[in-house]
Amino acid sequence: MPNAMKYALAQSLKKLLSTRKLDKITVKDIAEDCGVNRQTFYYYFRDIYDLLEWNFCDATECLIRSGLDHGDWRSGVKAVTEYLQENRTLVWNAYHSISHESVSDFLKRTLRPHILSAVREEAKGLEWEPCQESVDFVTDIFTLTAAGIVMEWIGTQRMEGTEERLNALFTAMDGSVSLMLRNLENAKNSGNR
Repeated sequence: MPNAMKYALAQSLKKLLSTRKLDKITVKDIAEDCGVNRQTFYYYFRDIYDLLEWNFCDATECLIRSGLDHGDWRSGVKAVTEYLQENRTLVWNAYHSISHESVSDFLKRTLRPHILSAVREEAKGLEWEPCQESVDFVTDIFTLTAAGIVMEWIGTQRMEGTEERLNALFTAMDGSVSLMLRNLENAKNSGNR
């Protein structure tokens, strides 16, 4: 039951965000829309920003557990961008209200498993097995780049060109992952790292 109430409060917030900005929504508005009293809201959340942050954490978990084939990392990234488009009002309000870091953390946590699978897949073709530290480093580079592209879209509130830029990043990843892993391995073996 606790999660059901959290989801109900989150749905009320999303509904209210479709008609007004976050700074014009009160706890009382959310509680009334949800059919509960304010104390019920405060039992689950400190304030509206806490609810907004919980919503992102829950969405992260849902996207990671969604049964997407992590071997098909492009569809995983596409699922994340579709979530952002479907919830753009919530995302834009969060970006401008709670903190850029919360939205950025959401993106990195949801994109990373998919990009990690792409890096691991390309690493399989190497004649040696790269160390986990190198795989993580290369994954972080591409995760941060993808998150940066999406954050730019959120900041400007214009989706035009974002999908093309993400596709260009994915194309750039093809082949460059193994080159990066090879360079890291060579630096490690020569003591330059």
